[in-house]
Amino acid sequence: MNKQTGKTLFVFLYPFSQIIRMVQNKMDFLRTYQLKLIIAKALRIIRIFNGSTDSIQFPDTFYPSENSSGNKKIGFIDHSYHYKTASPLFFINLLKQEGSIRVVWDSQWNGGTFPSISRINQEEFDILILWQIMIYHHPEKLKKLNCKNIIIIPMYDDIHADPDKLFLRFRDFRFISFCKALQQRFDGLGIRSKYFQFFIHPSSLPYHEDSFSELRGFFWQRTNDITWDHIKKLIEGSNFSSFHLHLALDPIWYRDVLPTEEEINKFRITLTRWFDNKEDYLSVLSRANVFFTPRLYEGIGMPVIEAMTMGKLVVAPNHPTINEYITNGKNGMLYDVRDLKPLNFSFARIMAKQAREDCFHGFEQWQKSGMDLLDWINTGYR
Repeated sequence: MNKQTGKTLFVFLYPFSQIIRMVQNKMDFLRTYQLKLIIAKALRIIRIFNGSTDSIQFPDTFYPSENSSGNKKIGFIDHSYHYKTASPLFFINLLKQEGSIRVVWDSQWNGGTFPSISRINQEEFDILILWQIMIYHHPEKLKKLNCKNIIIIPMYDDIHADPDKLFLRFRDFRFISFCKALQQRFDGLGIRSKYFQFFIHPSSLPYHEDSFSELRGFFWQRTNDITWDHIKKLIEGSNFSSFHLHLALDPIWYRDVLPTEEEINKFRITLTRWFDNKEDYLSVLSRANVFFTPRLYEGIGMPVIEAMTMGKLVVAPNHPTINEYITNGKNGMLYDVRDLKPLNFSFARIMAKQAREDCFHGFEQWQKSGMDLLDWINTGYR
């Protein structure tokens, strides 16, 4: 995105951000699919006007099958922000057992486009996965695809505020849910969906046992729902010897919240804004022992699961999906973002140890559920 485009987007969206902040305590206006569609259309117009549409389109990514008998052609339509974060890679790696995968990046959310139905039909996919981009694809258009096995995988943080009528429009398709609260909602609506809980292989992450003789915090700000202004209320009176703030915000309108010079000195605060690779992120996270979650709601909550697996004490708002992993006072700490109070970190070591043990057990269950997940994908063709 060039500087002129960035200025235009800021001028256009600034009133939206002001309105959102005014109503955020009363409703999830920011998270409704209607607003997202309006903004996507507005961004499309701006990008056409500024000639910046090509800059946000990404080439397909191809993954060959890892199974000699896996001969299916799998299409994976993904949110283009994940081109950088690669957050669905764990799911793609599982799909490699079934066949080769072509990831098509959907940039409609950011004013971009999506390949035509004819282009998708030419691929002749046996399986088509829609990952976190459901609202940009009308169900009647999806029915025109010649793939008879389409699976929709929404994320709780993205669609929890949306009305039942949106999901009922897609009742002819099958879903996978990584959030129990979302699965319960689907069950109530009679939507065909299967629930799974994901955990990471513990050996894939760095770990060293921490004595918790001193507290070292890590907070990743992604939105303005939770900022340093919230975190400092939670740690008031506690003995944090250092704190790291990672200010890598989600697009498009969020603003970072910085500590004062006095707070920087008091908590020995260090700052980052982006890591070039995952190893750099994990290296900084490894120095901390208390992880404050970045968002009110999570789809799967990959950074949280990573922190728990690494033996960190996780502090999170009491919302799905994270409150399905954390039991307050047992393997982590949950708080009410509307009633922020200083937390008691006296049993931090015990809770962090329990979190890591729970992740070992959870990963065993995830491995066992892998075949069930693939069976769900391969059966029930509409």
